[in-house]
Amino acid sequence: MEQRTEWAERLAAVIAGEVFRYRRNQNMSAQALSDRCTELGMTIPRAVISNLENNRRTSVSVPELLVLAAALDVPPAALVFPVGHAETTEALPGAMTPPFEAVRWFAGEEHSTTPTTATDDDTAPLRHTSWRTEGAAGEAVTGYRRADRIAEASLAHADRADRMRADAYDLEEQPARDALVRAAQKQDDKARSRLADLMQVLDTLHDLGAAVPPGTLHVDLFRQTTRGNQPRDANAEEAE
Repeated sequence: MEQRTEWAERLAAVIAGEVFRYRRNQNMSAQALSDRCTELGMTIPRAVISNLENNRRTSVSVPELLVLAAALDVPPAALVFPVGHAETTEALPGAMTPPFEAVRWFAGEEHSTTPTTATDDDTAPLRHTSWRTEGAAGEAVTGYRRADRIAEASLAHADRADRMRADAYDLEEQPARDALVRAAQKQDDKARSRLADLMQVLDTLHDLGAAVPPGTLHVDLFRQTTRGNQPRDANAEEAE
């Protein structure tokens, strides 16, 4: 229990140091930071911020962390794990971890792992345990991220197809126009393929009982895999 308490206090000290770093880099006074927190809906008095930064306060609540991060306009994880400012961070009691790896774990990225220490051999280097996501609660997080990534790729192919069709309007030579139309069709096919991948991921999320808000994943946008105008028909124009 004592070890956990000490780690909690060390973690609070890290957060305090990062709050001070970002506040100083923005030339923001403690009072200005306090005022901004109030504007965001949670009052954190200047005295509390001062006590925290001077290690007279040894705890930070989750609501305080979130509001302080928003007030400083930084990701909350950046206050907990000092990426770029430390080689390692104590992500869990006794688990010294590269800060960015800790952020990836915190954010639930697909290939992240849970920080831990070697338990079988006290002299062994610190290790990470594989983070099981298949069928686990965290799979909803990775599923959302995977769906978002696939959706972005799908839209990129659809946009590329649109640009190719638009460029085909400006071509006078039929062979060149046809070639561009065929290239656009290939991009459409790729968009449809990615769309099929997206639907599979969304079905998996549904099976997990996870809600999939269309506004979050922009699903409606990515269903528009064939858009834009068709290139002009040169033969029809000549007939006119």
